[in-house]
Amino acid sequence: MRVLEPFSFRNGLDIVASPRKESAFEELRAVLRRLPPYRRAEPVLSAESVVSPMAMNRWLDYELSVLRDWEWHPFTNGADSETGLRSDFRKARIEVEVQFGNIARYAYDLIKMGIALARDHADVGVLVLPTYRFITHIGNNLAHAERAIRELDCMRASIFVPVVILPIEPEIWDVESYPYADLLPRPRCEAPQLALFARNGGAA
Repeated sequence: MRVLEPFSFRNGLDIVASPRKESAFEELRAVLRRLPPYRRAEPVLSAESVVSPMAMNRWLDYELSVLRDWEWHPFTNGADSETGLRSDFRKARIEVEVQFGNIARYAYDLIKMGIALARDHADVGVLVLPTYRFITHIGNNLAHAERAIRELDCMRASIFVPVVILPIEPEIWDVESYPYADLLPRPRCEAPQLALFARNGGAA
């Protein structure tokens, strides 16, 4: 995967470049560069919509929260959260959301980041989004980096969460070369929970 130039909102890039966060941020970018654009067995919506976001999410779960020590789906409002809202990953007080869903979802991700910062669980958010060209191979009406950057830039007077947007897209655009999702060589849903269980010394 190609990780394009980051977009910094409210000094987000300065924060992730700080001594206590730079290593985690660079680790995230390194993992994203290795993310395979897994494809579905059958296209949905159109012949071009072949990439499986679920498979990519599972791969990231395993790489970040099993092989590495990123928190998996941490509550944005604390461990005893009544809202049940969770982000995707957290490390070094960096709140990470990876969004391959509907265009409205990225705005919801910003809200969750804001809650995590307000509750002092994070200092900055990182939003990973496909480029506009990439979403044509995933589905319709999806969140993409170009739109999020354009809209965030227009909302500086109303949004105060420091955020870094990381746009991603495949290195190669030949979809026939993408691995099939059913060949995903990773443990599925239980793997991150088990890793978290082990790190907590057997306590959930």
